[in-house]
Amino acid sequence: MTVYADTPRWPRHGMVWGHLISDTSLAELHSTAARAGLPPRSFDLDHYDWPERARPGLEAAGVRFIDAGELTRILIRSGLRVRLRDRAGARARRSADHAAQLGLTPVPRDLIVGLSGHVDPLPSAQDALPGAFRMTRDDPSAPPRIEAHDEAGLRAAEQLLDHLDNLSRAAGQAGFRGQVLVDGS
Repeated sequence: MTVYADTPRWPRHGMVWGHLISDTSLAELHSTAARAGLPPRSFDLDHYDWPERARPGLEAAGVRFIDAGELTRILIRSGLRVRLRDRAGARARRSADHAAQLGLTPVPRDLIVGLSGHVDPLPSAQDALPGAFRMTRDDPSAPPRIEAHDEAGLRAAEQLLDHLDNLSRAAGQAGFRGQVLVDGS
């Protein structure tokens, strides 16, 4: 059992990111990522995204560094890979499962309850529908991080957060912890 990382080369959020995978199990991957200090929010269906500055923690956790092509081949052989064409379906199933946990209807385009994983990015202003937003809240006592291109998106995020908080409290939680992406109207 080995956990592998490639060289960061994908820019996002002002940083350059790489991928971290396991050749055998997601449990091993989660355990190694935690030892390396990666936040659970970095998990993306079959891998963790990691910024360049995390390399010392990954090295200390025993991660083996390889090139991106070999990393992809190992992930395919592991049976853990979620193919690009299957990712939207995997996210939809995850969203439906998480919405069902809360009793939330309708199901948003992408929803995560809890701290493990992240939803798709908010589409650009030219590609997003009015009212689209992406919201993250890791601590129910703190305000959420809301990304929206218009006032309709900000209002929709605040309304959904209120509803999610009520559903979460009814389920015995302090409030909503998670992430959601809504397409808009």
